[in-house]
Amino acid sequence: MRDDVIVLPRALKHGLSEDDIRCAWRNAKAIRRRNFDIPCIYAAAGPDKAGNLVELLLAEQEDGGFIVYHAMKLTRKMANALDL
Repeated sequence: MRDDVIVLPRALKHGLSEDDIRCAWRNAKAIRRRNFDIPCIYAAAGPDKAGNLVELLLAEQEDGGFIVYHAMKLTRKMANALDL
């Protein structure tokens, strides 16, 4: 589930690298489904390469892969939503 991920350029706008985003997804500490529509949207949080917690928003693809469209330093709001 965590290997097939596409990182959109707009996910990089908060200064994280694609490697940091992939690391956070591979090592996610919490993942929650946010809806049951298509595409399914997931929120996740995990550490980047430096160990800083990062929040991610992803859309699930039909083939089971994921597209990351948002990534930034973990906010308190997202931490609460993920029960972290």
